[in-house]
Amino acid sequence: MMKVEMHMHTHNSSDGLITLKEAKNAIKSGKVDVIAITDHDTIVGWREFKGKEFIKGIEKTVEEDDGNKFHLLIYFLESAIKHNGFYEVIDDVREQDAFVAIAHPYDSLRKAPHPENLEEYGRYVDGIECINARMCIPRGNKKAVDFAARHKLVKIAGSDAHHWSEIGAAYVEAKADNVEEFRKMLRLGRVEMRGGLSPIYVHTFSTLRKHKLLAPKQ
Repeated sequence: MMKVEMHMHTHNSSDGLITLKEAKNAIKSGKVDVIAITDHDTIVGWREFKGKEFIKGIEKTVEEDDGNKFHLLIYFLESAIKHNGFYEVIDDVREQDAFVAIAHPYDSLRKAPHPENLEEYGRYVDGIECINARMCIPRGNKKAVDFAARHKLVKIAGSDAHHWSEIGAAYVEAKADNVEEFRKMLRLGRVEMRGGLSPIYVHTFSTLRKHKLLAPKQ
């Protein structure tokens, strides 16, 4: 079984700390086999992370009509997503034959779509992040599981790691020998979620990094 970290932020995110060496060490230790790089609105980190254990992704910020913002996790990209509106981003995703999921849809403390719009968005995405190890809202992950089941969407899990110690706190498993096989299994929904919540203190890492009080290891 291949263990895939579906949500990880490198030091190229404004609140991320993870370096190439730290990510590779997580793979060597067996915590996960493959990592998706999902930095906030940038693909700069792709240049650093090379090898079969690497999936080109992004956590894309999307803006609703009233200015509310939420996040989409997009995987197997070839280039940057240029737009910010939900439907335009979906068009970009389909042009690249990528996979898109709504990130932590019920975590209103960390950017989530308005609940009244979620049903509409669910018609256009491939999956829902059902285990986010940094979930701040009680039962937020459970609500995401219920939503995905109701709409027959692929359920994914990720640590939302910003610090190396978080990698692998939540991930998906699939019967795959390489990234391309995993891509097929993901499309078919033949992945299993693993893991749970990280300790609440992990939010300190990203807060300190965002305010430039903590820096990545050199």
